[in-house]
Amino acid sequence: MRYILNSAVITAPGLYYYRLLTPEQACEWYGSGAGVLSTIGYPETAKTLSLFLDKPIEVNRITIEMRPWDEALVFRLVLPSGSPRIDPKDKGQIIFSPHTQVGYWELGLLRRLE
Repeated sequence: MRYILNSAVITAPGLYYYRLLTPEQACEWYGSGAGVLSTIGYPETAKTLSLFLDKPIEVNRITIEMRPWDEALVFRLVLPSGSPRIDPKDKGQIIFSPHTQVGYWELGLLRRLE
């Protein structure tokens, strides 16, 4: 199974591998989007990721349990060390935020190996 996550979260016990992707690699992995299940729970996050992938991303606030060989495209904010955390009332409000505009984000591939 293939998923989209907004954090590199361990969804079940196992061995995982995580690597960073360029926007081009993320687009290649995502392809047409067929067979990819979004777990993105915030519309603003889905809209922002849609800009990177040039394809719509569904808002779908669900939890998953990755199984061996499942993969997930991860799109998350990565603030500089020492930065204050995002206020909980602003969580999910990342589209065109100063954080995304200056590149405090990453795209990654999370794969469960066993």
